[in-house]
Amino acid sequence: MSNALAFIVNTIFDIVCFLFLARLILQACRADFYNPISQGVVKATDPLLKPLRLVIPGYRNFDTAAFVAAWLFKIIGFALVVAINAQYLPGIPYLIARGLFEVLQLLLTIYWFALIIVIVLSFVAPGTYHPAAALLHQVTEPILAPARRLIPPLGGLDLSPILVFMVLILVRDYLLPAVFTTIFS
Repeated sequence: MSNALAFIVNTIFDIVCFLFLARLILQACRADFYNPISQGVVKATDPLLKPLRLVIPGYRNFDTAAFVAAWLFKIIGFALVVAINAQYLPGIPYLIARGLFEVLQLLLTIYWFALIIVIVLSFVAPGTYHPAAALLHQVTEPILAPARRLIPPLGGLDLSPILVFMVLILVRDYLLPAVFTTIFS
């Protein structure tokens, strides 16, 4: 029974964290604010972010309050799951580092899935407009543009997402865990 409860708690906190990270990404990429999906994310996150912004200001187009909110939710979610499963709570430094580790992993996973969806949409429905597709293009373009300069399209085939996938996977699956284990070894 505790595994099911831990799964539910983890899922709820991951969804909330996803919303805060989506808000961070949308603002960082300067995505269309009037897109219905953007408006939904803003409405869902504003109740917590408005008061938090009074204490934690943003920096340029980086929404620091959204990142801190996602980080706090990851810390609380991880602490609750550990408490449910093991009935003990790790130390505060470990929780802070683990929360940061999981937020960064989730951020990279969001970009990974966004790239997959953009690639599939480019084959399935090229040139069509949908608010979600437009938003995904706006979100992924800042990370694809530098890769396109390194790997130009070959005969109409864009291979730059392969480079971006490699970098995302290397950072998410190898660099972040190595840094985390180095700190807590």
